[in-house]
Amino acid sequence: MNRWYVAQTHRRDEEKAAWHLRRQEFSVYLPRYLTRRRHARRVDWVKAPLFPRYLFIEMDSEYTQWRCINSTFGVSRLVCNGYRPAPVPDGIVEDIVARS
Repeated sequence: MNRWYVAQTHRRDEEKAAWHLRRQEFSVYLPRYLTRRRHARRVDWVKAPLFPRYLFIEMDSEYTQWRCINSTFGVSRLVCNGYRPAPVPDGIVEDIVARS
């Protein structure tokens, strides 16, 4: 059964981590929002991560080789409870997707 899990990324490497995880055929969700950035008298609208340093990965931890996530470029670690990945409670990620 597929569930959502959380991976912590390196600082400002959310997009790089998501790209490398997708290359490994993981389903990744990186929620973002538009924010205003000011630099050198210019104002730009950029997409920023809703949860800095975190992204969601959908997988079945029983049948997926999930340990390779920890050595993926951009990923710091998979959030675990003991030695097993800690699943996100049902409905949380779906609610975030529905609101975006």
